Amino acid sequence: MFLAKYQSELEFCLARAAELLGGPALPVRLEWEMEQTLRRQLKLELRRGLGREPAVLRFDRSKRGHEMEIGVERHRWETREGPLRVVRVVVPCGPGSVEDFWAVPAGDYRRFYRCLRTEVCGGEGEPEPILPETDLKRLWDNTIGFLRRGQTELLRYGIVPKRGVFLTGEPGNGKTTACRWLAWQCRRHALEWKNVTAELFENARADRTVPALFSLDSPGVILFDDFDAAFCDEDRSADRDKRATFLAELDGVRQKVGIAYLFASNLGPEELDSAMRRPGRIDVILRFPRPDASLRRRMIRQRWHADLQAGLDVESVVAETEGWSFAELEEARKLLILRRLDTAGWDWPAVRDSLTLAAAPRRPRPIGFVPNVPDFHPTPAVCAKSVGSETE
Repeated sequence: MFLAKYQSELEFCLARAAELLGGPALPVRLEWEMEQTLRRQLKLELRRGLGREPAVLRFDRSKRGHEMEIGVERHRWETREGPLRVVRVVVPCGPGSVEDFWAVPAGDYRRFYRCLRTEVCGGEGEPEPILPETDLKRLWDNTIGFLRRGQTELLRYGIVPKRGVFLTGEPGNGKTTACRWLAWQCRRHALEWKNVTAELFENARADRTVPALFSLDSPGVILFDDFDAAFCDEDRSADRDKRATFLAELDGVRQKVGIAYLFASNLGPEELDSAMRRPGRIDVILRFPRPDASLRRRMIRQRWHADLQAGLDVESVVAETEGWSFAELEEARKLLILRRLDTAGWDWPAVRDSLTLAAAPRRPRPIGFVPNVPDFHPTPAVCAKSVGSETE
């Protein structure tokens, strides 16, 4: 009886989708990353209810402000092979739950799959992050390596195969590059990848769908980006409900199996809430400091064009960029090319000096009006004398 009811409801939904598509429709379910990739490409054309009634919308606190609760939506996707229309179907399937899937034209089924795979897996891959070999091995062993070979042995000894890896360091020193590389490696090794931003987490709290952010259908990695706002020390964070929700779902009533949680932050581990730092939530801490001379040399040799390297004294560049981040080195590369368009030469001294000046710490300036004297900073005695003059 259940199967007959399910088939009947599915046929009804596909008939509704076919009306919007102008021909037979086929259903499809997408994994997390594929669905997020598809949603970024779509432009909404129309929205209707399942019958003659309008679609049911839910107003929420997310950035968009609303979401379809029950109904059908037709979207247009401008693919590289031409426009493609898809329909999203959301139907109730029980108290407080819905079935959410996509329908595509039967004649475009293969093209839809091909275009979506190209969007998710296309390109030549992400370059390996520039890290010391020991750090790169730790990153691999506790994410991709852990998921590929560690689970069976851990389960054998009664240990839950779950891992928490904390990436910390100043902005511009390789955390994002490392995460992009891991996402690419997940695709290569048929592992799932989910990127949860602060905005997605807030939207899920509004939608009451937070548990979905912490789970996967198969082994994979979940990255929590923009990790700073919710998990600084308890005294510095006003939103305790957000932190409590996060920690509760991270552990969960149902144990998470076959997941490597990745947390990227500009904070140091000592600045995190102590509840977050405990073993079982964060197992490995990987720091991304400003690159030393050997790493800066590797970046220039591996990422800068051969013409650039031939026109510069690479060793001098390495020596003169002590304390620079990878982001500053990348900016230097861009400025060198831009200046070449004007000067027809590789003007490293000008680029070096401009970036050094931009990075120099700015001296504090007093608030209010001061005499027009360079670097004038009123002393407490001067301030007291001024106040006294006004009151006399």
